[in-house]
Amino acid sequence: MPSDLVSQTLQGAVLSSISNIIAQYISAYKENVPFTLDPVPVLKFAIFSVVSNPPNILWQSFLEESFPNNVLASPPSSAKTNEKTTATKPETSLSKTNILIKFILDQTVGSVMNTLMFLAYMGYVNASPTAKYGPWDAVVHECREKFWPLILDGYKLWPIFSIVSFLWIPVNKRIVAGCLVGIGWGVYLSLMVDA
Repeated sequence: MPSDLVSQTLQGAVLSSISNIIAQYISAYKENVPFTLDPVPVLKFAIFSVVSNPPNILWQSFLEESFPNNVLASPPSSAKTNEKTTATKPETSLSKTNILIKFILDQTVGSVMNTLMFLAYMGYVNASPTAKYGPWDAVVHECREKFWPLILDGYKLWPIFSIVSFLWIPVNKRIVAGCLVGIGWGVYLSLMVDA
């Protein structure tokens, strides 16, 4: 698991950086100014990805271990063949209940934690050192001002991805798949942080 954790985290950081670069390009285009890459926000997004991906990978593993998609349909049976007893592979079936539980937990607990992590991180790293208030005040301000708009906007994308993810994407590929889908989301976040 540790090497998989590192691999998924690094892949996520690269994809997060790409989303910020795209957002910078879109901002330059909208403002009708020449595109000049600012590496600071790219680095901020990459660092956030490195910090936030491991807990998310562990969260997805916890959900899958606690509420597996496939559960035993019936106990394994034994068959006698030429005086030898051989065990047949146990039958499994898709657990709609477990998928629903994972979906609800991911869209409530997971969503809230990810949104707060993002806003707290960005509020802290973007706090002005010359401001009247300190960085923790900036964190509180970011969370108060942007939490609900971000949560509500996230519900336009992430529930669909969550269902697709739980049904068809292996748990060890979910974070990277989420980062791929999240390129568009990351562009949105980058533009929102600048707003």
